[in-house]
Amino acid sequence: MTSAAQISPVFTAFFRQMRHHRLYTTINIAGLALGLATCLTFGLIVRYEFTFDRWLTDAGDIYRLDAINASDGKPAEIADAPFRVYDALRTAFPEITHATRIRPDGISIITPDDIHSSNALYVDPDFFATLPYPLIRGDAATALSAPNSIVLSEERAQAYFHTVDVVGRRLSVDHDGRKADLTVTGVLGPVPGNTTLRPDMLIPIDSAMLASPAFMEWGIEGGYLFFRLRSPSDARHMQNAMVQFSNDNVPTRVREKGELRDWRVRELPSVHFLDGTLGASDASRSGVIMLGLIGVLALLSALINTINLSTARGLLRAREVAMRKTLGATRSDLIVQFMGEAMLLVLCAAIPALALIEIAIPTVNALGGWEVVIPYSLLLPALLGLTVVVGLMAGAYPALWLSSYQPAKVLAASRMATMGRLGAIVRLGLVVMQFGFAIGLSASSMVILRQSNFVRDMDRGFESSGLAFIPFIDNVGPAATQLALMDAFRSIPGVTTVSSLYTMPGGFGFSAADYFFPVNAPDRRPHLEWQDVGRDYFRLFRLHLIAGRLFDDAHGEDDQQKGDGTHSVIIDVSSARALGYATPEAALGQTIRKDTGQTSWQVIGVVNNVRLGSARWENVPSIYFYSSKPKHFASAGIRFENRSKQDVKTALQAIWRQRAPGLAFRALLATDLLSNDYRDDEQRGELLAIGAGVAIFIAVMGMYALASFTVARRMLEVGIRKTLGATTGRVLALLLGQFLRPVVGAGLIGCALAWMAMRNWLSGFEARITLSPLYFASVFVAALLVAALTVLFQTLRVARAEPARALRAE
Repeated sequence: MTSAAQISPVFTAFFRQMRHHRLYTTINIAGLALGLATCLTFGLIVRYEFTFDRWLTDAGDIYRLDAINASDGKPAEIADAPFRVYDALRTAFPEITHATRIRPDGISIITPDDIHSSNALYVDPDFFATLPYPLIRGDAATALSAPNSIVLSEERAQAYFHTVDVVGRRLSVDHDGRKADLTVTGVLGPVPGNTTLRPDMLIPIDSAMLASPAFMEWGIEGGYLFFRLRSPSDARHMQNAMVQFSNDNVPTRVREKGELRDWRVRELPSVHFLDGTLGASDASRSGVIMLGLIGVLALLSALINTINLSTARGLLRAREVAMRKTLGATRSDLIVQFMGEAMLLVLCAAIPALALIEIAIPTVNALGGWEVVIPYSLLLPALLGLTVVVGLMAGAYPALWLSSYQPAKVLAASRMATMGRLGAIVRLGLVVMQFGFAIGLSASSMVILRQSNFVRDMDRGFESSGLAFIPFIDNVGPAATQLALMDAFRSIPGVTTVSSLYTMPGGFGFSAADYFFPVNAPDRRPHLEWQDVGRDYFRLFRLHLIAGRLFDDAHGEDDQQKGDGTHSVIIDVSSARALGYATPEAALGQTIRKDTGQTSWQVIGVVNNVRLGSARWENVPSIYFYSSKPKHFASAGIRFENRSKQDVKTALQAIWRQRAPGLAFRALLATDLLSNDYRDDEQRGELLAIGAGVAIFIAVMGMYALASFTVARRMLEVGIRKTLGATTGRVLALLLGQFLRPVVGAGLIGCALAWMAMRNWLSGFEARITLSPLYFASVFVAALLVAALTVLFQTLRVARAEPARALRAE
């Protein structure tokens, strides 16, 4: 048991070391503070990501039903499910205690001040019994029971009524042209940031919606379907019965197309990272694990510094140890002393580490889009526990090594004690590990940032600047009203082109795909994305005509809404190739059909390929049909020049309010829509760069202190070498070589590991950079340069010292 007599020398020796070796102490405390702060900051992020939805009561009993489609021959899970399955599911599986459909949709909120665009979740009355979100106003049991009710988030209640006491108040809404006055029946309480569904408002599904195709057809995914079970065994039973459930309930024609052959019963806490793999979100399990690993390695780097510096400085304390042993101190006394010193050192670092966490969390939240809140009830015990563990690890090796000195040998020796070959190997290995981590992380962050820059600047086949969109203009009324609205947009100064379309950049809007085949080669059936486009669509996106001609109102057969014969179609280069045509010119005049109908189209033109979706997705070939009148789900595209985007938005909004006074205005810029494709990776790269910067700073501090000690210890050797004729350059090369050799080894190891990791990461992109060795070589050279500059002053001072001075100092 440790006594007061053993503890007292710990404080005395610790404060003496702090007073006499300020550089050593400052570097150790700074490194440990950075390491602890990085580890705990990234640890909070990992905790945030891995506890998604777990705050909900009995979250493990809540499940989501995902559909499995295999229309392209490969099973593909999607997070949505057709709402037609709802009644059949509850009938087939009585173990479901509660269930709700959830249909996200955009609506307009009409207030006396303005018309606001908002996102609503249309749900079943069983919503709160299935997903127990908290209410700060209203009764969860009855809040959604009335057909004309609405539950608002606290933020929306404040925005619309400037108070949360809104139960019983009326709110006018417009959904797809249907206006209604809804009664507020509840206000949602605060929802943690790590929640999959964060509703602005909840509205009961009404009778008109129940009669829509999304609720009546098996082949249309309407949204999410959540349900609650009693036990995990119920979930396993459901999963095992799903194929038979499809055979019994899904129409044969749907299953023959490869749709809804199977289902997946997914536990709610698992869907966060699952959606990342399904393309429904940007969540990345591997990315979060990488951040956690960076935090651990940053702390390990600081720990390596402490161990290396403790053992290095311990060489100077050999005589102190020998004297204490001679005066009666036991080995256990010395172990307690050195372990206690290490513990106090880490404890001193814990205080600034806490301040660094406070500073870092807002920045990290902004970079990663998180809402991490510092839970002090968890953080303080974790910091204390980590302090103890790190203190024990930092002090164990130096304590055991220093306490093993034999007093007689140390006191009889004329020179400073050494660590021996084993000690040198251990220290070398620690330095290699430390710099290897820093170099590998730096190279990885460079590749990620380079890829995000590539995605931001790559040629997508169209010009994104000066391009704006107003989604789903079909809400304003019939086709004639939509055309009049677009004509009014054309009159705005600076607007050059206006057209209707389905799919906006970034994958926003409506999209559709089907199998097409040439009539002269019916066995070739590629999967092509298609959309109905309006007049001037190709001018709007500034696409290039490769062969043939564009749509023209002078050719009646171009318009899908005129006549019943063979209409015209324009395809892109990839579609021409997928349909089997050797050249774009060879596709002209050819007739194609859709797999699901008898309508024929004649190819009149071929345009360049366009990437509207993510760089991660395979770019599906596109095919375009012309409609003189906008169809359902159409959006408007507006191109403008020589005018600021804010001025254009203001002018568009003024016309919108004149012609669609009951609908909220929403304009989206193509550049903003495309930013979603690279922003998350850019933020991850910046976080990795921060972690790399911390690791390099810690490693450099450790190398500086180690160099300061080592060159002082080799003064005699330098003096002898110079007396025997060695030049300053040769001595400098010798000393620099000693310090840079482990950095070279670390660079080779770190770059090799980073190469493998980045090759695997880049494989997730369909459009990506070439993994050039230059990225890794540049980081390698930069690390060598930084390491060389770090120790250059110390080594140069010794190398230039006069031999007599060096020998006299020894």
